[in-house]
Amino acid sequence: GFSLAATLTTPPQTAARLRSPAVVLVPGTGPLERDSVIAGIPLFAQLAGDLAARGFVVVRYDKRGVGQSGGRVETVTLQDYADDVVAAVRWLEKRPEVDKRRIAVAGHGEGASVALLAAAREKKISAVVLTGATGTRGTEAVLEQQQNSLDLLKTPESERAAKIELQQKIVEAAASGNGLDALPAEIRARVDTPWYRSLLLFDPEQILPKVRQPLLIVHGELDKQVPPHHARRLETLAAARKKAAPVKVALLPGLNHLLVPAKTGETAEYTSLAGSRVSPDVASTIADWLASPAPDARTSQKQRQP
Repeated sequence: GFSLAATLTTPPQTAARLRSPAVVLVPGTGPLERDSVIAGIPLFAQLAGDLAARGFVVVRYDKRGVGQSGGRVETVTLQDYADDVVAAVRWLEKRPEVDKRRIAVAGHGEGASVALLAAAREKKISAVVLTGATGTRGTEAVLEQQQNSLDLLKTPESERAAKIELQQKIVEAAASGNGLDALPAEIRARVDTPWYRSLLLFDPEQILPKVRQPLLIVHGELDKQVPPHHARRLETLAAARKKAAPVKVALLPGLNHLLVPAKTGETAEYTSLAGSRVSPDVASTIADWLASPAPDARTSQKQRQP
């Protein structure tokens, strides 16, 4: 009942080819428009250009209820965002310049979870790329991020235990719906939403068995927001699928969660990175994997800078 506004980026050689492979970029957390500008860095605008230069048709879109896209966000869930991905894939399938047998989805952060949900129910998706993806249940990932923040702030143990206990109560109440009345009004307003509940309840261990497509997991080695061990867990879960499709992990050195070169990888560093550029290694890794014959399902690759 509404439209998604998007940008279609095509490779320079499209006119000389009958059909090109395509990629749908799936945005992460927050009210992101199609360029996915985070900390002053247009992640998807840069990635779309890099992928198009390597022969791919790329779609990036304003999230529903954001920018020029319609729809409302008050009741949205991760499954709703997956509906939007499926709609983009089905739209691409009808484009004359697109090879409908080769339409991949690539999600960043929360968008990686959304990409998995979409791939679990849409066979027209040929492959899935996860960047900066969480490999644990949402409740565990949120608590891990909070503990990392406490470490960074060097919070005294006397305060740390109380903060962790409070966060656990908040997460448990938001996930279950029980105990919300006991939360302060400002906290409840932030966590008592369908989106946040769906984020907390998302579990890749439950979703991955339903994903039949080949899987590429790209992760920055300096990612402190979602540490690299999440990539390894996703690899293990994906390789355990029945009739497992190929899965590959690429850990890119020197890159943070935003896929740009960094020194510490901490979220506190983001504000100093405005004007940075997504590493070209990200697009080359994705493009090479999508263009290559399927690798062994139980192997992974750790990429190093030359």
